[in-house]
Amino acid sequence: MKGTEAAPLPGLRGALLFYAVTFALSWASWGILIVVPQALDWSPLIILLGAYGPLIAAAVLSRISDGPGGARRWFRSVSGVRRQWRWILLGGLVLPLAIALAHLVVYRLSIGPIVLSGDPPWYWAASTAPVNVFLLFWWGSAMEEFGWQGFALPRLTQQLHPLVACLIHGVLWATWHLPLYLTDAWSGATQPIWLLYGITLTLAPLMYWLTRSAAGSVMPAVLLHAATNHYSTLFTEASEFPVFQELLTTRFVEIKTLIYLAFAVAIVVATRGYLGFGHKERVTTAASQEVPPT
Repeated sequence: MKGTEAAPLPGLRGALLFYAVTFALSWASWGILIVVPQALDWSPLIILLGAYGPLIAAAVLSRISDGPGGARRWFRSVSGVRRQWRWILLGGLVLPLAIALAHLVVYRLSIGPIVLSGDPPWYWAASTAPVNVFLLFWWGSAMEEFGWQGFALPRLTQQLHPLVACLIHGVLWATWHLPLYLTDAWSGATQPIWLLYGITLTLAPLMYWLTRSAAGSVMPAVLLHAATNHYSTLFTEASEFPVFQELLTTRFVEIKTLIYLAFAVAIVVATRGYLGFGHKERVTTAASQEVPPT
């Protein structure tokens, strides 16, 4: 992956340390909402602060292990956009639209009719999508994926098969969210915990494939995360400018997970399980990143 030839804290040791620091930072923040009921008035800010755990952990570990400028070098290595516009377009527009349209098809076939809003027109809400995706980019997606895709998974895949690494990450990613179920302040707590694990396990390979394809840039994965979160909002939350006359809340998460699974299986089959990371390339990269004995 781009920028990993001299990556600090390589391999499983670096990944495990990253997860430990991330969980400590995020859970400490969200724990405030559990043990201090009065803090619920500040819940949006506290939840946001905890969500910065992956980004902060990656930056701090890069600085500590790679010296002055380590965090800056790490950030630059995973945030590139040059020559990656087709993957950014794929992650930020094409895939989210395909997932949303597939969701509509499955809903129509399994649940019932879909009626677009006529007053106000449905396209008013749809036209605000770019702005909302940009806001969600900074509200949750970037702070997560810069750590998950930009620090943890490159290290896991140095010693593990990419698909195995993604499955391990999917479990840890879902587990990271669990304290939020105890806060009474997280909108995602309405979904069953088993579906949370279903979403992360099926979405992780798709995001990693995008990151690999974009030469290590996390931007396509960040945009996919933000855009799919936005389509969930459009489909399930009431607003002044709705897309549908009736919200598509029935079995929403189940259908969403099914769609993610279908796309993930397609990518796994197309890449023979390596998610764009060839076996020879993985072995060569891992060998080049071994820390020589001192």
